[in-house]
Amino acid sequence: MTVGLSFSGGGITGLLASTCVLNSLNTQFDTFSTNDLAFSTTSGGTIGYGIFTNAGPPGTDAMYFPEYDTSMSYDDANTELTGGKDYWFANANSYLEFTASPKPTAKHRDVALTLGANETETAGTSAAMHKAHSRMVGLGSALPSTSGWWRLAIDTCFYLGYGIHDYDITPGTRDWYVNMGLLKQNGCPISLDSDGVYEDASGKLWLAVMDMVPGTIANPQGYAVTDDVSTLDAMSYSSAFWVASIVESSAQYLLLSNTLMSASAKKDGTEKDFYWTDGGFVDTTGVVAHLQQQTSSIVTFYNNNDDLTELSAPWSFLFGVMGGGTDTMNHIEGPTLGQVFADSSLWDDVYTNLTDGSILRATLSNVEILENSYLGTTAYTLDSLVIISNQYSDEFIDSFTDSQIKSKLDANFPNKFDVALPTLDANVLCMMQDYKVQTYADELKTALGL
Repeated sequence: MTVGLSFSGGGITGLLASTCVLNSLNTQFDTFSTNDLAFSTTSGGTIGYGIFTNAGPPGTDAMYFPEYDTSMSYDDANTELTGGKDYWFANANSYLEFTASPKPTAKHRDVALTLGANETETAGTSAAMHKAHSRMVGLGSALPSTSGWWRLAIDTCFYLGYGIHDYDITPGTRDWYVNMGLLKQNGCPISLDSDGVYEDASGKLWLAVMDMVPGTIANPQGYAVTDDVSTLDAMSYSSAFWVASIVESSAQYLLLSNTLMSASAKKDGTEKDFYWTDGGFVDTTGVVAHLQQQTSSIVTFYNNNDDLTELSAPWSFLFGVMGGGTDTMNHIEGPTLGQVFADSSLWDDVYTNLTDGSILRATLSNVEILENSYLGTTAYTLDSLVIISNQYSDEFIDSFTDSQIKSKLDANFPNKFDVALPTLDANVLCMMQDYKVQTYADELKTALGL
């Protein structure tokens, strides 16, 4: 039996949740870290998996994760806990939040100094500051002005947030598929219809999946990427959510197309120019990469930063159901191109279970998978699919004895945070992942072959 585990996109929410799920699975199951599993990630889930692989595996003692504890006090839950380890699990909060900052802050100056110190021996020299400032262009501005700004942001997060230099970032040794989008440059800017669907997606927007350990990239349309792509590159491409606002606006595309990350790909001797986009443009869930491999059992943690009752497209489109349509960056190919599950009638029950705060889980057996040339799947029967969602749960929140935890959570908890989470919400989000893993431990053990 081949087993796949996927972590969805979802901005900072998807990033933090994926690290917490990985920690919880390692804690709950002794064989998780050594079992033969394949991983697939998109966007925030990609960065989260990368952080955990490099700073969080058992034995490293680098990251501290708050475990589900109903007796935890509000004061502890509202603290950046380290528990004697080196880093609070949610340090990414501090180093990726500047993507939405309107102007540079003192924190950005510290980042610039640190990065500048890599160029000279003394970070405080004017030369170092000048060099650092040039490397930080775009990080403290609402309008980035260089194509490498997002890669540098993630580099900063790894280094200052978790002590990992860019040259030490590794994909690990386990199968890891990273989802990215390839958008033809000659198709930009693009237009979406009233449902948020990009009608030209079949010929202009494609999924690219990087097998991280060997570093190979597969594309269902048969184009071979000719550029070298590092682990850090792949994380920055997979999570490039900000591309949407540029390529979907004529004015922004005119002003900011130079900030987009370019790719070259070749087929039958003909080379085409593309832009890398967030993998969620085509598949937010990360499930498709496993289906391409005809994986027999899949467990997927869906931690998108959108309430499923408001945006169901990342899942409904896979069942061929339009629902309420999509937004500007999730599965914009639509339900016709995007359907992989043959039986659309399954969707209603899946949706009901995923959005019920007392369940947060849907399971399917013997699922017929369609041949889909756009997404690169072939027809087969998927033995088992377990989906675990990230909806608000009274059962979970009310389990804490300190009522302040519930009363002081942000109204956006747990899936409506655009960028950074408050400390309390980050810790409670992490405990929620542990709660779900504990709740469905028996099912997960079976589905993951542990």
